[in-house]
Amino acid sequence: MRYTFFLFLICCYFNANSQSEHEKLEGNLNSSANEAAPVLSPDGKTLYFVRQYHPQNVGGVTDPGDIWYSDLQANGQWGEATHGGTSINNRFYNGIIGFANEQTAYIHGHYLDGNKRPTTQGISMTSGQKNQWNTPEAVKIPYYYTKSKHQSGSLHASGQIMLSTLQSYDSRGAEDLYVLFRQSDGSWSEPKNLGNDVNTAYQEMTPFLAPDGKTLFFASNGYEGFGSRDIFMSVRLDDSWRSWSNPKNLGASVNTPGTELYYGIPQNSDYAYLSSTQNSDGMADVVKVRVNPEDEEILAEADSALDIPEEKPLPNPPLVAENTADSEPEEVVEEVPEEPDVPMITITGKVINTKAQQPLNAELVVQSVRNDTTLVETVQTDAQGVFSVSLPLDDNYELSVAAEGFIRQRDKILLAATSEANTLERNYQLTPIEVGSTVNLENVLFDRGTADMLPGSSERLDEVVNFLDENPEVAIEVGGHTDNRGRADLNLELSSQRAEAVREYLIQQGADTDRVTAKGYGGTQPIASNAIEEERRKNRRVDFTIVRK
Repeated sequence: MRYTFFLFLICCYFNANSQSEHEKLEGNLNSSANEAAPVLSPDGKTLYFVRQYHPQNVGGVTDPGDIWYSDLQANGQWGEATHGGTSINNRFYNGIIGFANEQTAYIHGHYLDGNKRPTTQGISMTSGQKNQWNTPEAVKIPYYYTKSKHQSGSLHASGQIMLSTLQSYDSRGAEDLYVLFRQSDGSWSEPKNLGNDVNTAYQEMTPFLAPDGKTLFFASNGYEGFGSRDIFMSVRLDDSWRSWSNPKNLGASVNTPGTELYYGIPQNSDYAYLSSTQNSDGMADVVKVRVNPEDEEILAEADSALDIPEEKPLPNPPLVAENTADSEPEEVVEEVPEEPDVPMITITGKVINTKAQQPLNAELVVQSVRNDTTLVETVQTDAQGVFSVSLPLDDNYELSVAAEGFIRQRDKILLAATSEANTLERNYQLTPIEVGSTVNLENVLFDRGTADMLPGSSERLDEVVNFLDENPEVAIEVGGHTDNRGRADLNLELSSQRAEAVREYLIQQGADTDRVTAKGYGGTQPIASNAIEEERRKNRRVDFTIVRK
């Protein structure tokens, strides 16, 4: 009850302000390039940030982000921005997550000699300051994996909790928020999803945990807001790290019709720093917003009595970060216990024809998510369409469900976080390959009000490309749909643009131009009620329909 009342007071403060109260940083920190991810040094005298696509970056104007810094001057202004040096910057994305102490920082990415492309994803650690840093060393985190190009996160003021943005095994759709805990032996636990109370099928990113260890700030386009992405706040309700209060928009004092990201409050500061595209030339600038000085819990020193969970390690976790999909695999070293005892789980279910609702003779191919070249098992359904397969509980898996004359379906089975269940039921409905059959492309998502596809959409669309390759006589129509809010003509135009964007992607990936058409339907073909937001989201979709076979 105490935390709910605390949240109510903060939201009242933020919503009481009717317009943006962004304050530009005095001095020469911002430029015509994109500035993001501000992190204040522990002494409060140096502001580190990411400058993107700037000619002075290591990779030049194509560089997705280098670490820069600016020093606080005696007159209270920020000095000329300076490049952070080549020790911590390469031609890939580089950004500071947070400081463990005055001269030790966690940063995004792994580093190889000669500016070579890293073969693994993850987080590194380095020591130094300003533009004098030692070569970063990889921090080994089990099951650290993301399909997204976006990288963001923060280190709690205690140095014991790290938040990260990942599109991983158990993500709800696009990017989700995760938490990692520093263990008593100095290692870090595997990322833990913060759950459905804050994560949606859309993008949650740039998380920041206040010193109280309970108040979470993050950016999202999965809730109603003022612009493309807004800053929201939620309070942790228990020690499970999956139970959170209903996210609240920080209001017009923080959020604008532009994009707000990377909201964070430096310890003992009266200001929150963030990046915003409002009142800029389309690129983001670093700005600050005054925090209500009465919010003592948020502004206080980090709670040294925070309960940091000791996460029980999974059997045989990989000791290096997962490989990216487009990189060469790196050798994985595993510690094999003397007497391995990996628990098993039995997955059962049924495969049916979604149109006739009849059982299907189908084949299920099971692959390990840790290494997508590893075939675990192939099983067949029986005459009733029923299947059963036993799998080790210490891994996650991908199932490919196929039957002759039907569209293949893929599913991820997330078992690594399961501890109690002995069985799991999974049922599948396959769509027949015939004219008129429609398939909803659930995880193909767009930035609010635009035809810009969000990261993570490509995985589902690549499956469509494979389907067309496997069925060379088939032609499809991509359909774009919206809910019924707003002007019908604008909805129709937006849905047409989104359908065309999907068509263009499929063609770029090798689909024949004469086999893929696109059409927008606006809000004329709802598949759910438009009465509430949860149902309206189902109507905002892209699908494809077979028009020739």
